[in-house]
Amino acid sequence: MQDTVAPAAQQVIEAKPGWHLAPARFGKPGSQADALVPCPDFCDENHVQDWTQHVVDLDHWGPTNADWDADSILNPGARLLALSARLYLDPNSSDPRMSGASVRVDDETVDAFWTPEMTEQAADGLIAFAAQLRHLARQARAFNERTGQAADTGARPWQSLTRNDLVSRPIPFLLKVFGVGVVEADVESVALRGEPGSMELHVLPDVPQCLREDLARRALLAWFDARVGGDV
Repeated sequence: MQDTVAPAAQQVIEAKPGWHLAPARFGKPGSQADALVPCPDFCDENHVQDWTQHVVDLDHWGPTNADWDADSILNPGARLLALSARLYLDPNSSDPRMSGASVRVDDETVDAFWTPEMTEQAADGLIAFAAQLRHLARQARAFNERTGQAADTGARPWQSLTRNDLVSRPIPFLLKVFGVGVVEADVESVALRGEPGSMELHVLPDVPQCLREDLARRALLAWFDARVGGDV
């Protein structure tokens, strides 16, 4: 393949509306060059750290703002079903639907790329599916109450988690499993209070979200090591 690193490094490029210039790295290890490339404003990728060998391999990703997962009665706390979505753009694609902004949806098995119109159609379908789920939930609850089978399941999903889970699982998932609510308070340090199922994480109001997530993970790990043991 023709070397595209040197020409890319020498280009003078102007950013169009909706785009900005960002540094990117191309080439093989030991023979790389940096260049400023047009990058869509939604992209949060570090194109220097996540370098590509050829300019034509460069693509752009937005943050994963849409993320959902679910466990099961038989597998509490497990990520059995999952969906995530983020913006995507391949500036070198010959398909205009891909060289413009699209939405990439991932179920941890396959990726689907959707146009804005396809995404809206899928969203409408998911809304209808959610309505059917609520209807099924009402039917199941009504049956259990009518037959006297409604009972406290005693489910404690956090008991199935390992320390590695607390290190690697997304913080929103862990907070949900442990039943942690975030409370903004005038505290000297982050404090995790209560027992799983009804816990509170006390933080200062001005702590940014990224730091809150790091502090929450540290607090859960400290609780785990104190109660369960750090060798699990």
